[in-house]
Amino acid sequence: MLFDFIIIGSGLAGLTSALILKDVGEVLLVSKGSLSDCATDLAQGGIAAVVEKKDSFESHIKDTLVAGCYHNNKKAVEYMVKNAPLAIKWLVSQGVHFDKKNGGFAPTREAAHSYCRVLHATDFTGKEIEKALVKQVENSEKIKIWEHCFAIDLLVQNRACFGVQAIKDDKVINLFGRAVILATGGLGQLYQWTTNPVQATGDGLAMAYRVGAKLSDLEFIQFHPTAFKNQKSPLFLLSESLRGEGAYLVKFKVQSSKFKVNKKEESFMQKYDMRGELAPRDIVARAIYQEQQEGYEIYLDIRHKGKDFIKKRFPNIFRETKKRGFDLTTDLVPVTPAVHYSCGGVTTDLYGRTNIANLFAFGETSCTGVHGANRLASNSLLEAVVFPLRLRHLKGGRMQTDKDSFQVEKSAIKEGNKKESGISELFEVTKIRYNLQKLMWNNVGIIRSRQGLKQAKEQIIKWETELKREGYSRELIELRNMLLVAKLVTAAALRRKQSLGAHFVE
Repeated sequence: MLFDFIIIGSGLAGLTSALILKDVGEVLLVSKGSLSDCATDLAQGGIAAVVEKKDSFESHIKDTLVAGCYHNNKKAVEYMVKNAPLAIKWLVSQGVHFDKKNGGFAPTREAAHSYCRVLHATDFTGKEIEKALVKQVENSEKIKIWEHCFAIDLLVQNRACFGVQAIKDDKVINLFGRAVILATGGLGQLYQWTTNPVQATGDGLAMAYRVGAKLSDLEFIQFHPTAFKNQKSPLFLLSESLRGEGAYLVKFKVQSSKFKVNKKEESFMQKYDMRGELAPRDIVARAIYQEQQEGYEIYLDIRHKGKDFIKKRFPNIFRETKKRGFDLTTDLVPVTPAVHYSCGGVTTDLYGRTNIANLFAFGETSCTGVHGANRLASNSLLEAVVFPLRLRHLKGGRMQTDKDSFQVEKSAIKEGNKKESGISELFEVTKIRYNLQKLMWNNVGIIRSRQGLKQAKEQIIKWETELKREGYSRELIELRNMLLVAKLVTAAALRRKQSLGAHFVE
């Protein structure tokens, strides 16, 4: 099947790419699950942009560089920050509604930001953006949508990408296009505890690596400090905006949510960083983790803000914590760090181009260098719209490919029925996946050691050897992708011998 553009992933980066490219040619948008099964739909906090007079581009740039430990690509940071207002304008034009006050935006502040510059739609920001863009995509005659379609591998010859092999309706099929855009999201499911949706298994990174695309900064896995502590992953996220609005962290030696708290006696963040609860995420996550290692249970407290404010500002978080037995207005809420975001990915330039011709990557799948060693809060949604908007400037040139050349390749790529997994294979795959997630959490997690990293790499290679067999079941392919990406993350962590940002070595 032949299309002009094939986009893999239906989060903000994928939807933005589709809406830009529909003016150039026919677009196929492929989603592993349903359209809204993505990290964008779960994003609570907001999207960062300079919209107030007292704020400045220079301040937003500096905050991004400081949070990223100056490991960032400064040109990418400058471009993203200076084009943030235009990105917000574009989102509004697509039907996104941000909270307003006195006729203008009502930005809030999050950790490591010097000013209030985080635009939000209460605490449903990602859902509001996803809903508006999905509506635009569904209304376009130039965009074809395939849900529940699992991309297996990229079709590449002579370092040029000309399509994708995928599983659709239990058949392995080949899809051909002038360009392929990877927008497959993150890799959180490699870990035991994550806020990422179940689809986030690093598929885009694995596919890109197998065809020779360059990857970078994979060691910088960001752990969100405050996920709701539960026994089932993915964990519900307690947005950084809570701390931006005045919530603070407290600790107890015994587990309880009903204690009356003396803030001065129980608060602990000041001993780790003078910025307290508003320190960068890596610092707060490590502080909580270290307190947990000493036997403390950690809780988030925002009760002092009052019921009316909490229910109006955080309706989603209030509702979701209530479902889990905690009232945000009267109780302390148990929290724990969890894998939240991959700062690295497929290396791209500022147009999303990779080192493979006609292959692009955007959003969390990509690595433009804007996040450095640790992402600044609410820059992820921003990155996922700013850079795909640049596709409007690439209407020719590198994306042009002779459509007739596709016919030569078709016969060499096998299509057919998908091989189903047997019960014994499914059991083995499930077992290895569970053990991999535990291994990554313990050995390639918040605090790492060289010995632990080496042990992890050796074990991952063993599992890869065990799984060397034919098969096109989604479960098997997904696990292979997870093992490959886990190995790449671990190898990157081993290469970086000194601590930096989200990569912390004992």
